[in-house]
Amino acid sequence: MSPSVLVVLLLSVPGALASGTFTYRRVDPESGAVLVCERCPPGTRLRAHCSESRRTECAPCEPGLFTEFWNYLPSCLMCDACVENQRQVFPCNGSRNSVCECEPGFHWDQFFCKRHRKCEVGAGVRIAGTFLMDTVCEPCAAGEFADVTQADAECVKHSVCRRDEIRLLRGSRWHDKICSHCHQVTDSGWSAAWKSVLAALRVHYQISVDRLIHL
Repeated sequence: MSPSVLVVLLLSVPGALASGTFTYRRVDPESGAVLVCERCPPGTRLRAHCSESRRTECAPCEPGLFTEFWNYLPSCLMCDACVENQRQVFPCNGSRNSVCECEPGFHWDQFFCKRHRKCEVGAGVRIAGTFLMDTVCEPCAAGEFADVTQADAECVKHSVCRRDEIRLLRGSRWHDKICSHCHQVTDSGWSAAWKSVLAALRVHYQISVDRLIHL
């Protein structure tokens, strides 16, 4: 097919072909004529430009390379490799690049996968993290607490002391209410009863129980 016939055919075809999506223009170095050449389909690359007597020649992409769109690239593009803390969702093939996403517990942060934020003691998860978004934390509401630092921490309601118990420590955002039976206090002494209280303080202030007892 001569270039002049190809031009006439292209002008008569509506849509993407006529708009140039599947073609490109080049100047023939021998004749100086402006030629309209066919682009290579996805999964291939340009092997040789068209001429006045020859259509565009394309070659398939080799393994590990791809082209996603109609093109006249001299070489196929390198497939992306999943980096640290990523997993492959779709493998690369000749016409599509690799698709990677962050591993569970990580989210994409500009250039790499970053571990989800851990909610501090006294705060719980408001929005769970995904592979695209970090965890969003918020302080526990009144009557609730969270005594751990982790990415999936939840605020839970304070315990309710039973009728035969006394409250040793009021609950806060970072520890539960501490309840005890009267006989536990009288039989074991206040030191034993307060160990559970001091354990709650240790979680918040990160001080050993023995050190708190001897304060």
